[in-house]
Amino acid sequence: MNLSSATTWRCFENIPSGAEAASAAASCSFSLSTLEIASMPDAVTFAVTERKRPEIWRWAIIGEGGFLLEEGFEPTQEDAKTAAAEALDLTRTPVAS
Repeated sequence: MNLSSATTWRCFENIPSGAEAASAAASCSFSLSTLEIASMPDAVTFAVTERKRPEIWRWAIIGEGGFLLEEGFEPTQEDAKTAAAEALDLTRTPVAS
């Protein structure tokens, strides 16, 4: 299953103003105009992608309090979304003991 296609991404401009928009903006390092977020239902963890340069896309997982949990860089937006979706999915999967 392609996790990036199962994850719903929203452009920053489509996020209603308020706490969610403020949190997304605070996690942005490069460009609000390319920022997209995907969040998990009933969770404070969310994923972001944004363009650093034309050939470099940043993805990040943001946790409670806006703390950066994980980030990476990919050559395309689709690759960044896939990596972010996979990392986001790991945050909701309980660790087996």
